[in-house]
Amino acid sequence: MPDLAEMELYRLEARGLIARAEEAVRALGADGACEGHRLMAAQGLTAMRHLNRIIELHHNRLAAEALPNVATPPVAPRRTWLAALRQRLAIGGPALETRV
Repeated sequence: MPDLAEMELYRLEARGLIARAEEAVRALGADGACEGHRLMAAQGLTAMRHLNRIIELHHNRLAAEALPNVATPPVAPRRTWLAALRQRLAIGGPALETRV
């Protein structure tokens, strides 16, 4: 599993490759390339952008894990129906009747 420094290098490399691919797509359009070639180039660019998003998400996760003393938001305790019933009976709610 790569560390944060390696992920930063991957991010830089991905940005450079995407810039080159965008330029190639523009050049194909300007040179009047056939539709098939333009579509293949556009699909390659889309795949590169998708991989870049995955790299960014992984980098962000590693960066968040590297932060010291990261506190999670407090979670309210779950209340069960029995705890709610006991609380209601404790504050003078209606008495629980049982029939024999």
